[in-house]
Amino acid sequence: MNLSDIKVKITEITKKSLFKDVSWMLIARLINVLVQAAYFVIIARSLGAENYGSFVAVSALASLLFPFVALGSDDVLVQKVSVDRTVFPSHWGNTLLILLINSISITGILLLIAPLIFPERVSLLAVAFLLTADLLCLGLLEAGNKALRAIGLVHKAAQLVVLNTVGKLLAALLLITMINNFIPSANVDINTWSILYFASSLSVGLLALLMTNKIAGKPRVKLGRIRADLAQGIYFSIGMSANNINNNIDKTMLASMATLNATGVYGSAYRFVNIGDVPVLALFNATYHRFFQQGSLGITSCLNFAKKLLPIIIVYGFFSFAAFQVFAPLVPKILGAEYQDAISTLRWLAPLPAINALQLLTANVLTGLGHQKLRSAVQTIAAILNVILNVWLIPIFGLQGAIWATLTSDGMRLICLSIVLLFIYNSRKQT
Repeated sequence: MNLSDIKVKITEITKKSLFKDVSWMLIARLINVLVQAAYFVIIARSLGAENYGSFVAVSALASLLFPFVALGSDDVLVQKVSVDRTVFPSHWGNTLLILLINSISITGILLLIAPLIFPERVSLLAVAFLLTADLLCLGLLEAGNKALRAIGLVHKAAQLVVLNTVGKLLAALLLITMINNFIPSANVDINTWSILYFASSLSVGLLALLMTNKIAGKPRVKLGRIRADLAQGIYFSIGMSANNINNNIDKTMLASMATLNATGVYGSAYRFVNIGDVPVLALFNATYHRFFQQGSLGITSCLNFAKKLLPIIIVYGFFSFAAFQVFAPLVPKILGAEYQDAISTLRWLAPLPAINALQLLTANVLTGLGHQKLRSAVQTIAAILNVILNVWLIPIFGLQGAIWATLTSDGMRLICLSIVLLFIYNSRKQT
């Protein structure tokens, strides 16, 4: 193949909608990496390990319950609208109604039991603002993002991703301004940051709502469809909740069973892992609706689509693992000396981006084939295993126990998802 043939091939690839969608989401996520890194460093250094640990603990709890805010109705929207654009208004309206009712209810319940979960140093004021930001406001953003992707406007969804992180950075910069001009750094606590965090989240959430209404169409509630949507959506909700438990229960349990300092160290290392997940998440965000489209054509079509993504995942998983091993010593230089223990923590957690990517690939194939129920079952079992391991290991090994619990449960989840997919493939092949 000569140079001209290569140029023609590259041109053909770049014209494909899949390439454009992935490129838009990847660019947005890469911008997010830079903006999020700046925001993360500012907050971690300004609040200190203990206050940052409080923030991580509350956010982790909200993350555990976030999937039940929309009860999977936003994923049902993607599933239905991906193949029939005309049903958008009713699914969009029902999603917003469910989101509003559940976010208010969940926040109220959590505020009542917050004193039983968090140390006294974490005030109810901070808990209220952080929970509202991470449930209602984030719910609006996520619903708008999925709605735009469902109708093929991935580039608009990518813009929302960037706006969310930029909003957090602006809140962090405002915190620095307050510290430098109004508030002594010694008096900065989680209350101050929670208010700024809420204001940022509310602004972006409302913007996502207005953008979606203008571009995709206004919502129209159809009460008769809600029951059917919830019957399907609950499995998406359970699966996402189980996934969030695997990702966040260790932080909440560290705060209550170990120390806030350990939570801050672990949370900071995990933040770098999350940054490492960004390129792969961009890939799956851009292709999520395509798994439904390919799944409707049969298991062979869906698996062939997955095979196209597999080489990218393997290569990226290898390089992300190597990068964390090499650059982990930079963590305390970036965040401060009190984060010294984050070096070994980050190195232990280095396999997670590769494991998470393979999990998502296998799980999305199952979802695209209409087996969300099986996917949710596997994720739930893995989440229960994670909780059991944390309860056992954290009191004995502290921070290291949380690391071992996460690696073990995530590894088992990948193995089980692969076994289920193989079983389904063999079953359909025989028929």
